[in-house]
Amino acid sequence: MFLDRNLLFSDEQDIGAGSGTQVSDYSVSLGTAKNLARGRQLYLIIIIDETFATSTSINFQFVTDTLATLASPTVQMETGAIAIASLTAGRAPIVIPIGSAIGTEEQYCGVQYTEAGSNSTAGKVTAFLGVDSP
Repeated sequence: MFLDRNLLFSDEQDIGAGSGTQVSDYSVSLGTAKNLARGRQLYLIIIIDETFATSTSINFQFVTDTLATLASPTVQMETGAIAIASLTAGRAPIVIPIGSAIGTEEQYCGVQYTEAGSNSTAGKVTAFLGVDSP
């Protein structure tokens, strides 16, 4: 699998350092055409770089927004709550197929991370858009 830096949302982003809900460090501009897929299936791919600790679960959400900062995101797709016990470094990537209508209204897309339970004390992720599923 090839990783395009322009499609990177989080690069070993420390989700465990924050609390509650956080957005990815980077967003991807869908441009004026808003058609990155060009007929191919897109995937949100999330890799756990550091094992999570303390919180109960995390919901990974693919979001869009009119702002590059993802200040007021619209949730398009989500994993639902994933138990912290299964979010260990080296596990199989979390893969979310992205629908073809995503991004037709808002220019930017990214990832939102929502913790449930107490705040994490550890946990890092890398997240990106890919055209190949790992």
